[in-house]
Amino acid sequence: MAHLLGAEAVHLAYPTQVVFEAVTLGVNDGARIGIVGRNGDGKSSLLGLLTGQLRPDSGRVTRRSRLRVNALSQTDTLDPNRTVGWTLIGDQPEHQWAGNPRIRDVVAGLVSDIAWDTPVSTLSGGQRRRVQLASLLVGEWDVIALDEPTNHLDIQGITWLADHLRRRWARNTGGLLVVTHDRWFLDEVATTTWEVHDGIVEPFEGGYAAYVLQRVERDRLTAAAEAKRQNLLRKELAWLRRGAPARTCKPKFRIEAANQLIADVPPPRNTVELAKLAAARLGKDVVDLLGVSVSYQPSGGRPVLRDIEWRIGPGERIGIVGANGAGKSTLLGLIAGTVQPGVGRVKRGKTVRLAVLDQHGDDLAPFADDRIADVL
Repeated sequence: MAHLLGAEAVHLAYPTQVVFEAVTLGVNDGARIGIVGRNGDGKSSLLGLLTGQLRPDSGRVTRRSRLRVNALSQTDTLDPNRTVGWTLIGDQPEHQWAGNPRIRDVVAGLVSDIAWDTPVSTLSGGQRRRVQLASLLVGEWDVIALDEPTNHLDIQGITWLADHLRRRWARNTGGLLVVTHDRWFLDEVATTTWEVHDGIVEPFEGGYAAYVLQRVERDRLTAAAEAKRQNLLRKELAWLRRGAPARTCKPKFRIEAANQLIADVPPPRNTVELAKLAAARLGKDVVDLLGVSVSYQPSGGRPVLRDIEWRIGPGERIGIVGANGAGKSTLLGLIAGTVQPGVGRVKRGKTVRLAVLDQHGDDLAPFADDRIADVL
């Protein structure tokens, strides 16, 4: 199959971390690649290198002539001053874009429930993500790179996206690179898996399930080799402790072999230290929503939430699901106090302390120029 793009002996480093060390890889026509690895190991950096958004410190990125490449990043790049329609098709007349089956498919699959004259600034987080994804998919691309495309998508959106990517290109044409933590999605769209770890990119055949099976076997063989090394090391150390004669070639060889065994300890992967958070004792009242309703003017006054009666008790662990735009973030905003009800009231316990992680990371804005260590 024809070569689309790739990397040759690529090295990339940040001030505190070597991300890639002499990495060589390629993407051929028909490749459907899922990229996995721990957070911070370089998955997004790999996409950035291959799509031209990042430059390597050394080595080079190769690309077929006139290759059309585009990428979806995790960052919301939408212009809040534009409408949904302009974001998707610009100033094309309707008769032009409506005759394109790909555009019709994307519009029907992702944004059919959003009015085209809606300002982007009024959309929910899930709706913004769908519009951003749709604005990419309506274009004609040879290679698409998607960084966490299922973030903020509901189940229907994820299912549609998997089906669209399977049908988007003819067999053995086009290229897809996907970074995601959604294991079902990876199994649906990927035929090859790249694991990014310790400065390298390791390929595996198949989707996520096949990758896991291969990883288990690889780790088993590694563990068996390490057990054999440890057993031999114990024997050599015992022999050294007994006092090895140093004047013959054989003892010298054994001493050198023992030193090599000691030095050949595989480097441990860095582990994340989790801080223990102290929890204050909660009373019987945590958060109560009492006859709460919320409406937004951009939606014509239509209630997003209506007549909500909900009592959250101590010790509860609650997952909130629903279609994009149904009011999940609004509900969390009511609980956290960032959204005020139009009708009803929210009652919080006296000992309740709230912490919020929003979709956009707005709380980090005041610390944009600070070091991570200082922020933590």
